[in-house]
Amino acid sequence: MTMKRLKDIILLIITIILFGCDYNDVNIQLNPESDLSFSGTFKTINSESLSGTVMLEIADGYYKCSTSLPFGQGAGKIEIQESTINFIDTLFFPIPAIYGPSYVLSGQHQYKFDGNNLEIWRTKNVGEIEYNLNLKK
Repeated sequence: MTMKRLKDIILLIITIILFGCDYNDVNIQLNPESDLSFSGTFKTINSESLSGTVMLEIADGYYKCSTSLPFGQGAGKIEIQESTINFIDTLFFPIPAIYGPSYVLSGQHQYKFDGNNLEIWRTKNVGEIEYNLNLKK
């Protein structure tokens, strides 16, 4: 093998390594046993066009959630498997019809977490809801 050929192979390997990785698509598995605190916003898509603020705390396999809407409190057990997160809400408030939904995290959602930003979404019967949260440090 000639020196030029060896140099070309090394250059090709370096190029593949540098450009073959997509750093924008990092998805870290959330650990439901960790003590994590998030705050951010939520919005509905293709439905009644609501938005608001949301806070989420995760610790020891449980969660607490609150939104800026009336009766916006939820808490319970959290289960995470791959890109699915399940909020099993045990703090259920019957919401009077005049207030409408509170959009507290409850039920099965999809999520993406890069270590700082947590995106949670779910398709509902009337549209989608998306939560964009930032890790509090």
